[in-house]
Amino acid sequence: MPEKIRKELCAEQVLFCTNICGGEGFTREAFCNTNTLGSKCTCSNGAEASVRRYQWPAFLRVCEAQREECRNTCDRNNKIAAGDRAFCFNSCDSRLACTTEGAPDLKVMVQKFDDPTAGSPKSTMQKPKPTDLSSIADIHVNGSNESKVKDRKPGPKDDSPKRRGGPLPAANAAMPSGGSGTAALTVALTALAALAFNS
Repeated sequence: MPEKIRKELCAEQVLFCTNICGGEGFTREAFCNTNTLGSKCTCSNGAEASVRRYQWPAFLRVCEAQREECRNTCDRNNKIAAGDRAFCFNSCDSRLACTTEGAPDLKVMVQKFDDPTAGSPKSTMQKPKPTDLSSIADIHVNGSNESKVKDRKPGPKDDSPKRRGGPLPAANAAMPSGGSGTAALTVALTALAALAFNS
């Protein structure tokens, strides 16, 4: 996702949090890391608890981008017969049902600013320098009307397997009767696995 889009999305995420809380006076903590899209929203009145994970702007955008990438993989794969591409597309859509209770947990809502997410950049991208605040949208509200940008020091990376989860197949996912439909399913699952492990 381009940097400009990530910055806009983080601004939208923080504003969404402030609005959910009922204004800055009720917003305890609101931040969004423009590199990972990891976000946190804590309201003094607990209003954030009523928001489903798929309703957060950052979650929705990351999920939709992953679904589109999965569908593009189906479309570009020459091993799938043209008639079976619809099955591959449906597999992507059912496993990345972004606006439903069955939406995968992409770890977009985090506890710490540097926690990894499914929207984290690939390892080839550089992290911003601690003094480079232009790439960080970090707003903390402590009961006042003033927003502050804080300098963040990079913390230890958490690369444990529990943090690298990806979408799980739906228990009721349709299975092909055989033939090249199996190739479509294989491509869809391979695309989803690649998204989960490259994030």
